[in-house]
This record gives sequence, C-alpha cells and structure tokens, in this order.
Amino acid sequence: MLRRLLPLGPVLLVALADGAGLHSLAFYALLLAVPAAVAAALTCFGEALEAGPEEGLQAILSALVLLLVVAGAAARAPYLTQGVLPTSAVSALVAIGVVFGLQFLAGLPAVLAGLRSPVERGYPG
Repeated sequence: MLRRLLPLGPVLLVALADGAGLHSLAFYALLLAVPAAVAAALTCFGEALEAGPEEGLQAILSALVLLLVVAGAAARAPYLTQGVLPTSAVSALVAIGVVFGLQFLAGLPAVLAGLRSPVERGYPG
C-alpha cells in the first residue's frame, strides 16, 4: 500500500521547485520519480494479479503516472540548460496530480471498508 505513494514525494518536490523557479532541480526530482513510479506500478500490478479486478484500476492509474512522469522528464530535458519550463512539462505535472487524485478516489472504498468493525463486515463477534 505504501509503495503506491513512492512517486508522490518527488512529484511534490517537482511542483515546489518549479514554483521557486528551480527548474533544473525539478528535472532531477522528476528523474528520481521514475524508479519510484516503476516500483509503484509493479506493486499495483502484482496486487491486481492477486486480488482481482478491484485492484486493476489502481494498476492502470499507476502505469499512467509512470507514463506521465517519463513524458514530463522528456519534455524538460531539452530545456534544462536554458532554465525554461515548457508548457508540456507543466501539463504533464498537472495530469500527474489529477491521476493521483483519481487513485485516491479509487482506493477510498477499500480504506473505508477496512474501517468498519468485524461485525459490520460479516464476521461473528
């Protein structure tokens, strides 16, 4: 469960660095997010294979985060020495945030189900 959140830290650092005008730091933070997104996507894919279709959406969204992180890094790379932030990189960062929000909403029912008491879940008490 916690591995799903691995790319969130570097992506938040990217947003903060971009806001401060430190675009080269943001690029390297986004590169750091690539292996984190790979680990999260593989974890979600493994959980989807074990748990079934309810975890499949999380796996798809994690793969989408990975795709967007790589696309965002690729969009920034040519402009690294110029210190310019391309519009496509901003769009990728916004899309990553949207997908993180969708992942949160998709995982919310499972979290809420875990908060119910054992009697409410159908276990004898």
